[in-house]
Amino acid sequence: MASADCSGELWQVEVRCPRSCAEAVAQVVAETWQVTPVVEYRPGRSTACVRAFLPSAPPADQWLRERSALRQRLAQLRSAGRQPCRCTIRARPLAKENWAESWKRHFHILRVGPLVVRASWQTTALQSNQCEVVLDPGLSFGTGHHPTTRYCLEELVRRRTPGLPRPFLDAGTGSGILAIAAAKLGYRPVDALDYDPVAVETARINAKANGVADQVRVRQVDLLRLPLRGVRYGLICANVTAPVLLAARERLARRLAPGGWLAVAGILDREFGAVQRAYEALGLVCVRSRRDGRWRSGTFYRPEA
Repeated sequence: MASADCSGELWQVEVRCPRSCAEAVAQVVAETWQVTPVVEYRPGRSTACVRAFLPSAPPADQWLRERSALRQRLAQLRSAGRQPCRCTIRARPLAKENWAESWKRHFHILRVGPLVVRASWQTTALQSNQCEVVLDPGLSFGTGHHPTTRYCLEELVRRRTPGLPRPFLDAGTGSGILAIAAAKLGYRPVDALDYDPVAVETARINAKANGVADQVRVRQVDLLRLPLRGVRYGLICANVTAPVLLAARERLARRLAPGGWLAVAGILDREFGAVQRAYEALGLVCVRSRRDGRWRSGTFYRPEA
């Protein structure tokens, strides 16, 4: 396979598998490339198709390594006591317009309490107590459909106090969905951080498109260099990997106000215990956690005393 980097093409990875293990396969694919895959079920068929879209075709040697890693992780599903999960892996270039049409077929409106998340091509009638975030799918996390992002959206709804603005920090903003949702829900001020300049620009564009550019401050900041002093937040959402959460634990804990909550996501279930122990050692209390497939998310509380 030759390397390709065509501006009009993406790289599509397709895994065909039994319907019974499609969600588990999708989580493995998401973990391998840090993208949100599409899962296609066809009526009357015992198989499903999991597709991931990458920005460009990787070099041949890189693809061989990634495919091998994916096969090893899929094999672990069998060794973990699941039903046999025989998979077929294929990859090919894909025109961007074809990718967009694929997303349109599979992207569903998401509702979390009063929050409605939809794509620009979708329409829905809002009730008086609802607010919407309009966000077209990208090539990575950030549409709200991944379980880790959804958990953070649920915490935004759960922890808000109508009529009492609470400072909010989106640590690792990506598309900006959490910061935009926070602004729509009445959090003030709203800060969004990411080390990736592309993510920062994307979040700013999305905030402007949703009419909250003047309410959301997006900055390029590495969490491992977040100043220990500054605004203390009533709610922090950190949808990042476990190693980053562990390395940044003191910085995030110091920026959490007494009586505030820290929602952490993006953590593999087997890694959550280490994260929990690290934050509890800093005086935080784990008040809630939830497993969704291979992922576990949780919420910590800083006692007021």
